[in-house]
Amino acid sequence: MKTLLTAALSAALAAALACPVMAQTPTAQEMRERLEKSLVLGPTAIEQMGVRHLWQQRLPLTSGTTALRGWMRGDSAFVLDSRGGLSRLSLSDGAVIWRSEVLGPQDRVMGIHRARLDGRDRVFAVIDSEFIQLDGTTGALINRKPSKEYLSADCAVAWPYLIFASASGRLVWFHALLGVIHHQGLVNGAIRGTPQVIGNEIVAAGTSGEVAGFIKEDARMLWRRNIGPVFGRLAEDTAGVYAASTDQSVYCLDRQSGKTRWKYFTESPITSDLSLFGDALLVQVPSEGLVCLATDSKGNMDGVRRWSADAPGTIAGAIGPNIVVVDGAGRTMRVLELSRGGLVTTVPMGAANDLTIGAGNDGNVLVVAADGRVQLLEPLGAKPKPSGLKIIPASKPSAEPAEAEGEGSDQPVADDSAAGEP
Repeated sequence: MKTLLTAALSAALAAALACPVMAQTPTAQEMRERLEKSLVLGPTAIEQMGVRHLWQQRLPLTSGTTALRGWMRGDSAFVLDSRGGLSRLSLSDGAVIWRSEVLGPQDRVMGIHRARLDGRDRVFAVIDSEFIQLDGTTGALINRKPSKEYLSADCAVAWPYLIFASASGRLVWFHALLGVIHHQGLVNGAIRGTPQVIGNEIVAAGTSGEVAGFIKEDARMLWRRNIGPVFGRLAEDTAGVYAASTDQSVYCLDRQSGKTRWKYFTESPITSDLSLFGDALLVQVPSEGLVCLATDSKGNMDGVRRWSADAPGTIAGAIGPNIVVVDGAGRTMRVLELSRGGLVTTVPMGAANDLTIGAGNDGNVLVVAADGRVQLLEPLGAKPKPSGLKIIPASKPSAEPAEAEGEGSDQPVADDSAAGEP
């Protein structure tokens, strides 16, 4: 009997080895579960946010290194890691173009900016005490220039100038190519927020309560006005300048004179940044939550509140008709209707460490995870890309694709003839 059983098992084993094993095609549910684990934001979060997945890349980070945050500039994404490494990725397919380690882990990076100046693709890393210029094609260091002032926030961009604010109240026009200061303005009190530029004007506010407008080209003062202390970022459009103050008020000031157009009074001091989406002005008010004000009050000097919502956190941007508020403490993202403040959905952040939404209602969404995964999403209203879903394994930097003159800027490209020689 044993001989017969052994022979039967041997025959079955031989038959199994002779026949190729057919791989089982995963079911839709199994594929979904795999994607939930492999993507920074999986299918459930993607569906709730009203976006679609374009690609995901994993940066080849060394042990103990974490990815911190990202920026989108022109046709590229830039990701900073805890070792001070800066990686440039193509927004079209997620390929790593280069990784530079000219930044140090101790450098406090305020922002990353990019432009083609003097016929050359350039990347500028804004540090709290200096500007680091990199070759946009290779990531190689071009130079490091001290700012001579401690920056309190990221720069405004008016190429070839990087216009920064300091804790001493100075507004400084730093020539990005020449590496020198060309103009300066002064606001009483420390300037905490990034200066705001629209048209030919730039505005800034200090913690002493002074708000001032300047000519963008030469720093000539247009007007100055005293309100309550301002600790957050201003907002500005073609109609007015908007400021939130610790005197418990949100102001709309006339762009030409600085006179008050309307003033919305709240029940608590405000230190948060302002965000502007069309004719909707958003601000976090401790006693009211997230408040939406109409930029045009129709002559009402007390301002017009459209809605308020319980949505703590930082306003990341807009996806179609909705806004996204990131609550880092609660590790959630709230999607709200911009028109009336209704909660669309609450999405867990999962492994996401940083989320950036590009400007405009059709802006892409860049998501960075601490483990080096970088994901790009786009709104469902955008035209689909032909590439489809991509998950790219960690890879070494690739050669940069050819780039046309004038592409890759985060602001309109400056005239080379006016930029001067470096």
